Formats: sequence, structure tokens, C-alpha cells
Amino acid sequence: MAQTVYFLNNLHNNIDPRDYEDWIRRVDYPIARKQESIISYVVARLDGTVDGKEESPYDYLETIEITDIDAYRDGMKGNPEFDQLLKEWSTYVAESVMVYGEIIE
Repeated sequence: MAQTVYFLNNLHNNIDPRDYEDWIRRVDYPIARKQESIISYVVARLDGTVDGKEESPYDYLETIEITDIDAYRDGMKGNPEFDQLLKEWSTYVAESVMVYGEIIE
């Protein structure tokens, strides 16, 4: 059964969201989506809470459907292209909460 990885991200204060979103399209999506363990990968800008009473505590949500958490982790190890992606990613993202689990069907 497929698993899903979630990243809840906040950008560094000096980062223009348009620059981050451009980087996602140019660099992040192409590199991440060719990893064998990734079935699908999308990033959403979080605009606020559903009740409309406050801003979202996070700027972005990454949703990555994967074949298996161990295969996903292994795909990152020793991969120079992925290492570079993470290095660039950290210049945009100040804080990230990373969790995974299985969809309940």
C-alpha cells in the first residue's frame, strides 16, 4: 500500500514566495518526480484557515505519494542531484515539519 509524505514549510523571511514557486517548477518538481519511489508530488501554497479567522501557521504543504518509506529514504542517500536539491531547498525553507503515513481507505 502506498504511503504519503507531508512537508509543512515556512519560508525564510527574506524569500519572495514567487521565487520559491519558480524554483519548485524549474528544479524541485523535475528532480523529485523522477525518483522511482515517488508516485506523485505536488506543492500547495497555504492561504489561511478554513474558518477564515486566521492565517495558516505554514506557508506551503508538500504532498508526496510514495511506494514505500524505506525506498524513498534510500533514493535520497548518496544521490548528488538530490543532495544539491536539498541544499537549494534549505536556502528557501526556514522551518519544516516532515511526517508520513498511510491513507485510510
